Amino acid sequence: MGSANSYRARCARALLALVAALAWRPDTAAAEGIFNAEAAIVHDSNLPRAQSRSDIAADVSANLNLSAGHHISLDDRSAITLAADLRAAEFRRFHGMNNVALGATVSYRRKFGIGPFAPWASISGSLAREKYGQSIRDGRRSILSLQAGRRLTESLDLSAGGSLERYAADRVLQVVPRLSGDVFSIKGRNLFARADYALNERWTGYAGINLRRGEVVASTRRDPEIFAYSSAVTPDPAFGADYVAYKLAGETWSVLAGASWAVNSHASLNFGLTRAITYATGGIDYTNTQFNAFFIYNY
Repeated sequence: MGSANSYRARCARALLALVAALAWRPDTAAAEGIFNAEAAIVHDSNLPRAQSRSDIAADVSANLNLSAGHHISLDDRSAITLAADLRAAEFRRFHGMNNVALGATVSYRRKFGIGPFAPWASISGSLAREKYGQSIRDGRRSILSLQAGRRLTESLDLSAGGSLERYAADRVLQVVPRLSGDVFSIKGRNLFARADYALNERWTGYAGINLRRGEVVASTRRDPEIFAYSSAVTPDPAFGADYVAYKLAGETWSVLAGASWAVNSHASLNFGLTRAITYATGGIDYTNTQFNAFFIYNY
């Protein structure tokens, strides 16, 4: 617990220091307000991330993501964004997974040239406090990410990047002697690549691939095999009184594809499909498929 608190304190101090440093340039920086909103419907074919068919459960959630803040132009090639973030999700069946998150994001973006074909890179950090319908999942999430990209043609845009993510749970409930109950505190590393292709003035198609390595959480009914390979175990009433959550080391490959229709210069309607396969310790592998339809508004 002490190390988690120390980690969160270091992240908070780093973000505050960056915000303070950025705010010190009123003579050269030009700021403008920004607002982003996203409303989505998501269907997940395996919400518990279970391996056994009898433990797999699908659900649909309604999601709302809001972000508001300032976009600060430092010069004609670089800018800073400071934003407050609010996320919420409501599930149709498993209300213990309902959640609300409040946080902040700081990002810096730089273009290496002039014009639409100039390459760019960005770095961002975010902190968020998350509350769930089942309090055993409550905690704080921190993410540090790096991205880069370039438009190759009028139609084709490529991007890639990576991130470090950490979630520190507030509560630990130990139920197995000599085995940790800190299941929901996890760390992971992500790499991704994505291509966006403009079909015409309004339609854009996209596809991508993502690799995540680190700790994963799966919830199933009690299984002696999973006990043998888990680093932590705790009850997970979000899926039922007989479900147990396990923390495992794993690798997840995800592929995604979708399309976006521009309603106007500020809004778009989007559809996406993501297929993920996780290979965890001891051959405890599982898959899940997500379909989402979402409306995005940017100002």
